[in-house]
Amino acid sequence: MILSSSPRVAVPMVLQRQLTAIAQIYLQDSPIFGTVVLLCLYLTQPVLALGCLVGACIASATSWALAFPDEDCRQGLYSFNAALSGVGLCAGYQFSAALVAWIAVIAVLTALLSRVAQRAGIPVLTSLFVAAMWLTAACAPLLGIRSTVQVADAACNLAPSSFLFCTLGQVSFIGPAALGVLVWAALARRRWRLAMWTLYGAVLAWCVASGAAWVLNSPIVSSQATGMGINSALTALALATFERSRSQRLLGPALSILFCLALGAAGLSYFTAPFVLATWLLLPTRGRWRWKVSGE
Repeated sequence: MILSSSPRVAVPMVLQRQLTAIAQIYLQDSPIFGTVVLLCLYLTQPVLALGCLVGACIASATSWALAFPDEDCRQGLYSFNAALSGVGLCAGYQFSAALVAWIAVIAVLTALLSRVAQRAGIPVLTSLFVAAMWLTAACAPLLGIRSTVQVADAACNLAPSSFLFCTLGQVSFIGPAALGVLVWAALARRRWRLAMWTLYGAVLAWCVASGAAWVLNSPIVSSQATGMGINSALTALALATFERSRSQRLLGPALSILFCLALGAAGLSYFTAPFVLATWLLLPTRGRWRWKVSGE
């Protein structure tokens, strides 16, 4: 009986770790939430879900093979950057064997670097995903992979009912705003305060983008609307998860918007770099940085 029951226990545990890693893109540690995100990715474009799973599974296998702390492996802390990188690479580049091989390389590297950052006490956030996207853009011709016509971070409509949830979905390259609603609802079902802070970040970005378009007539600012929404929402979510002060939660998203405008003016594809920079600046040099609040 022991032998026959073992596979039924082991298989769900393996799946659970991958789904939890996917959930960590939104700083959650719930396999159910990860399932919602993966489903939304599949409904957006099946290849996005495939890239996400490839990245998560290989990074998870790497962390297991190298005997990284089991609790952190279970929470997906070493593999969520690989999961997000797999999605981003499949969104921005034509799917091929070369791309899958590159996702595998990125997954191994991000797992290793996540452990290094953890030992150094640095919150890795999505910095390794940003580095992976920049590295790929620089090396794509040498790797034999080609970019798609579709832009990786597609613009969201400035209509408020669409923009707010479109940007929440675009955090993980989920397309339609309706699927963004589903992701937000799953987050609200788990921790409604985190969901409301995340929505605040998206609303703030919409106000800035809309004000620039209507009052200042500035297409430069409005062209960064989607990036501002993604980064502002993530910053608000992270600072609420890390239990920072209310003033930091209010001002942090604004700081990320400023970073978006600065990097956008420089012509850089910044992805979630503004979120990472703003959150790093507002986190304490000492103390808990890993996001376990959402799993309490």
